[in-house]
Amino acid sequence: MKRHTLFQVLLLFLTLFPVAGLFAQKIGNVHPEIRDDQIYIHYDLLGISEDQSVLVTVYMSTDGGKTYGEPLKSVTGDAGLVKGPGREMTISWDVFSDLDELVSMDVKFKVRADLLNAAQQGLSPDRTKKLSLNANTGYMNQVGYASFGLNAKGSIYLNQLGLGLRADYYRAFRQAINYQEASVVYPDTGFYWGYSGGVVVEYDLLQSKRSSLYPYIFIGQSKFIYEYNADYSDATYFEYSVFGSLGIGFDTKVWSFLYLGTEVEYLMSPWIDLVPSASPDEAMDGISVGIVLKFLIGT
Repeated sequence: MKRHTLFQVLLLFLTLFPVAGLFAQKIGNVHPEIRDDQIYIHYDLLGISEDQSVLVTVYMSTDGGKTYGEPLKSVTGDAGLVKGPGREMTISWDVFSDLDELVSMDVKFKVRADLLNAAQQGLSPDRTKKLSLNANTGYMNQVGYASFGLNAKGSIYLNQLGLGLRADYYRAFRQAINYQEASVVYPDTGFYWGYSGGVVVEYDLLQSKRSSLYPYIFIGQSKFIYEYNADYSDATYFEYSVFGSLGIGFDTKVWSFLYLGTEVEYLMSPWIDLVPSASPDEAMDGISVGIVLKFLIGT
């Protein structure tokens, strides 16, 4: 059965044969809903206390329930580790992330809830590893110049929370930065560049296999470098500083493990003394916008 007829058949079948549930004392009122490319399975989780956890999994049969395969992978919502009872809970299955087509006319689903014992209460959900590359342009509002940058980031996601490491390289588009000392303005004295590394924390708001919307914070150490124009002065100064950014990103799946997206962030740093003077010279604060390539490298 090809993609364009899959949901017609599933809708007929699920209307005639409700989704089955294992452990009836815990799973009840199960009913499916088909919407676009998703199947939503609604259910009530009953018979457990507020501090108990269950592992909820979904299985599919293509022979009317005689045999079931492995648990479905591309599920989100109230699946996996679920704590406490609840009504009208929902599992969303992204069908075409797991299947290219569905050829059976006798499809049936089963929801299973396994009560965890005390030693299993800390069971972690599946981990998703993501690697991203970002090219960005920005404007540093304190020093008044445009910049470009590159960064690489690797993160491990536990459900919606992503923790990772990030490394950046950045510099000015041009060398024409005027430096003012007292009443004298020196033209085209040089340019800034540098690199940084640190920890990034992200939170995926969508919980979708096809796209992510994630606010994030990046905190680390940076090496800012001011390099004089050789025609003016043969000198270079640098300063280490705490560096960070707040931002939000969005990406969507374009092919298999490849995602394309964008990030907008506000860069922050304290005032620093790059060129020797009686007081700090500059702050590298500014806004940047980037294009992101993200790779899903394992679960």
